[in-house]
Amino acid sequence: MKPDSIASTPAMEELRIEYLQLVTRHQPAIYGYIRSLAPQADVEDILQETNLVLWNKADTFEPGTNFKAFAFRIAHLKTLEALRSDKRRQWLVFDSDLMEQISARSSSPESLADGQQAALRECMKQLEPGDRELIHTRYVVGRTVRDMARDLRKTEGSLQQWFFRMRNQLRDCVERRNRVEGGVA
Repeated sequence: MKPDSIASTPAMEELRIEYLQLVTRHQPAIYGYIRSLAPQADVEDILQETNLVLWNKADTFEPGTNFKAFAFRIAHLKTLEALRSDKRRQWLVFDSDLMEQISARSSSPESLADGQQAALRECMKQLEPGDRELIHTRYVVGRTVRDMARDLRKTEGSLQQWFFRMRNQLRDCVERRNRVEGGVA
């Protein structure tokens, strides 16, 4: 299923269309996976690089196999590549071992990743509204700890400690929920 083959048969064209549909259908999941691995990275750029590799590797994908796992592996490698080449060093940098652990959990069967996301949403609901707002501001809006600390009239270190505790609390909550619901933590 080479995308740039000179000779094209109707069967090859049908395979290309099916492959393109798989890539398109899985864009939200790939985007979410990249964002879960590197929330502060330029997710759109990594997604675009992932899509280029997906297109170039179309001939290596075997129809009928797990496309999501195939795409997530490529996204994982492109995310690692982007993080390694990132010259900016913020206080929160994921190391390769942590990336591997997150990847192992996230690239498991689809139901596991979906279950973890659902568990995280439920755990977030248990937080105080002010805590949820700070997490939203940091990880969704993308404000820096430095800016947030200045606005809140707190030290950067105290805010970093707070985020550390909140991440641990949320991780523990997600793991508990997954154990209770029969998921793997």
